[in-house]
Amino acid sequence: MILPKFSVRQDNDRVYVTIHVAHVRTTSIELDIDGDQLKFSASPYYLRLTFPGKVVEDEDSNAKFDAGTGDILVTLSKQTPGEHFENLDLLTSLLATRREQANVATNAARPLIEEIGTVDNSGGIDELLERARIDEDFDWEMPQQLDLGELQVGSAKYGFNQQYTGYLTHVHSTANEINEVVDPDHSTPDSRR
Repeated sequence: MILPKFSVRQDNDRVYVTIHVAHVRTTSIELDIDGDQLKFSASPYYLRLTFPGKVVEDEDSNAKFDAGTGDILVTLSKQTPGEHFENLDLLTSLLATRREQANVATNAARPLIEEIGTVDNSGGIDELLERARIDEDFDWEMPQQLDLGELQVGSAKYGFNQQYTGYLTHVHSTANEINEVVDPDHSTPDSRR
């Protein structure tokens, strides 16, 4: 799924979400409002926003699609009119799940840097130089092998002056009424006539 471009703004009574989705069918658009979450999907786009407060779907809530710009303007009413939703400009906090937001609120999130173990440097400079010498001797190059199955030696050539090959490799994976030859890349010129 693709995360669409979006922006969020508010006034005293409503939250406005503008979602930019290019080239979608309006029949595939789905909106779901559940407390503090807005879920939007229209293939191939998916967006889940978690607001700092609750929103409701009432008679003032609506969604309008502008086909010229590819924007959907979703208008949602706040459950508590006059409430100010903090940090609507912090898009990553809107994209966080309810659990992630609860962790941030209770400061239960794991630390960003964690000390796993310590290095004992009591051996002195000689031990550090020995470690560095061992690290320099490590062979960082990976073995490379040519995959012989990928070579197209002796494969069929076609087109003007027999200059094309490999263009129809995956033609068998799609239903096709134009090509009557089952496997054109591995056929002989006589079998294609």
